[in-house]
Amino acid sequence: EEIGRGETDITAVLVHPADPRIIFMGAKRGVFKSEDGGKNWRNVLSVRGQNKKVNFLLFAPPDFDSVYAATGEGLFVSRNRGGSWKRIFRGKGFPESDCAALAVLPDGLYLGTGGGLFISKDKGRSWSKAMGKVGNSRIFAVSHSLSGHVYVASSDGVYRTEKEQDSWERVFIAGLTPDGNDDEEAVPDEQSEEEERCDINYIACVTDDPDSVYLATSR
Repeated sequence: EEIGRGETDITAVLVHPADPRIIFMGAKRGVFKSEDGGKNWRNVLSVRGQNKKVNFLLFAPPDFDSVYAATGEGLFVSRNRGGSWKRIFRGKGFPESDCAALAVLPDGLYLGTGGGLFISKDKGRSWSKAMGKVGNSRIFAVSHSLSGHVYVASSDGVYRTEKEQDSWERVFIAGLTPDGNDDEEAVPDEQSEEEERCDINYIACVTDDPDSVYLATSR
């Protein structure tokens, strides 16, 4: 059943956990909200600029009144379920302004952009760029585990750190683990470098298991 009411190129969907009638939909020209399970929609955020696409939507539990929208023109937040919005991050040009992923943790906000990972310790009032390659690679996804680790999936591999630490350890690269062992589906030697490439698309931690991490790649 199509409930988008003609809106195309939908890039993100967010359903309120306490009230499934409330749905936020990210599209190529902004954020739309439904309060009746998708029967009716209204535009609650219109992104201005050349890259108007909404890439990611996120609640900040336990405060489900706060909604974050990572867009091609920066990071926006609404503290009243989409009633009003404020941009709290805009990078220095493209691709830093192209925000693709976000994790909201007790110790800060971890924002993934096309130009690296940015961290805010004061709810978005100020931002610092992560050190090392994770601060200069394209970020696809950010996740965190119950054990306190933060995981970042980037164009340069998967990085992991712990809360309150500034250093990042690369734990997955191009189909190989850092110790050099091949993954289960080894690439034949005769394949070209392009065919051997293992693009990383998404990473997620399990909410009830601090040791399990799932990684989605092109292989």
